[in-house]
Amino acid sequence: MKYLFFDLRALGLMRICIALVIILDLSIRISDLEAFYTNTGAAPLQMLFGYAWNNQFISLHTISGAYEIQFLLFLLSYFFAFLLFIGYRTQLFTFLSWAMMVSLHNRNGLILQGGDDLLRMILFWSIFIPWGRRYSFDSIKSVSDIKAYELRTPAVLAYLFQICYLYSGSALLKGVEWNTDFSALYYVYSLDQISYPITSLLYPHPELLKILTALAYYFELLIPLLFFVPFKHGLCRSLGVVLIILFHSLNEIALLIGLFPYIGMATSIGILPRGFMDKFEYFFRNLKYKMVFVFTLAGTFIKLVISYRTPLYRDSIITSGLVIFFMVFVCDWNYSNLHFVKSKLSDDLRFIGYGLRLDQSWGMFAPGVLKDDGWYVLHGESKTKKHMNLMNPQEKLNYNKPKSVTAHFKNDRWRKYYENLMLADHSFMRGYYCSYKTRIWNEEHPGLALKSLEIIYMRELTLADYQYFKPEKNLLWRCDF
Repeated sequence: MKYLFFDLRALGLMRICIALVIILDLSIRISDLEAFYTNTGAAPLQMLFGYAWNNQFISLHTISGAYEIQFLLFLLSYFFAFLLFIGYRTQLFTFLSWAMMVSLHNRNGLILQGGDDLLRMILFWSIFIPWGRRYSFDSIKSVSDIKAYELRTPAVLAYLFQICYLYSGSALLKGVEWNTDFSALYYVYSLDQISYPITSLLYPHPELLKILTALAYYFELLIPLLFFVPFKHGLCRSLGVVLIILFHSLNEIALLIGLFPYIGMATSIGILPRGFMDKFEYFFRNLKYKMVFVFTLAGTFIKLVISYRTPLYRDSIITSGLVIFFMVFVCDWNYSNLHFVKSKLSDDLRFIGYGLRLDQSWGMFAPGVLKDDGWYVLHGESKTKKHMNLMNPQEKLNYNKPKSVTAHFKNDRWRKYYENLMLADHSFMRGYYCSYKTRIWNEEHPGLALKSLEIIYMRELTLADYQYFKPEKNLLWRCDF
């Protein structure tokens, strides 16, 4: 496949976008630093090691449950991501950003979603990709092959295959709701926990939902083919990236799925061909020179701060061999996830996947969409016998469905946390959450200290053909003080 070259400028642009996504992700996470990463929060180390830990995981974030230690680790991650953004010692800080991300994900897997896996995997492959040769401080210092733009190595092919796993792999894991009766988006848009109000414009039209379901399914299944078309290859690759960006943009508008759309868009940019990047540079030439100036200033400052040096990326037989091994390993892992595959990846090798967090499964809404929907009511009773709605303190206690369930979630991390909280397999979370929520409430409302707190899940199953299901009141946990 002589046409399968990758443009170093596209890879450099992807690096910048991914670094920005990492910084954004850290900013969202740090707003819940105590809740999700300390021993005084809803996920202390005691709970993690007792119920939600894989012995093959490695995490620097588990060295302490103290707020100050976690805050310093976040600052370190910010620093690595900034150096990745400007492209200073790019391969070194790609590795360090990946290592810190693995550590962070291992610290609390109860709030992770598919976008986290994708971001982690693209960072892993990028350790072996020289994506700092353009639009970076490293490229300013290096004058070698300054006019060369195209690259083809095992690592960039592994990156492309990873994108294929995300889309085609996800489609292959989906069942009849997606590829036969096309009812999947009816069920997706019925999920009040993730559907924004805008979906109410589409929801009452079943035939339209079937058409959109078919489009979504065949988009995922077939979009990777555009990256391998031998004729009009540049045009097909550009079209593929544009369609991916459009696909994720629509999902961002319709569903509360966190940073997944931004991660999906950012990770596809590296596929853009040379012709597209030529036009990009033509229109943004002045911006490019300004970026070079900014990178030069920032890099000069950092050079004064960082005393050690590491060599720029160099290809080698050992590196290529290592990448090919990981590429085959990840391919086999994804292949083993398919329900119709009888030969599975040997359990003796899975420690590699879990240790390096190469484990992955792209079963978003697969094989079928979750039908168990609902909303939470936190019924608090104060020592003065006042009954309160801790989920929304401005409203009187009631069990009616809110106008917008998604509005009750601070962000998608909390939405994912509450999704896990309702599952029977995760009942161990409930006592810790109840204690955390009570402590926070008592600190902020000393005059209304709680005597008890009930975590209630109003369960509302999604039935076919717009049938009504009367919500059921489920008491998940009760704390008495």
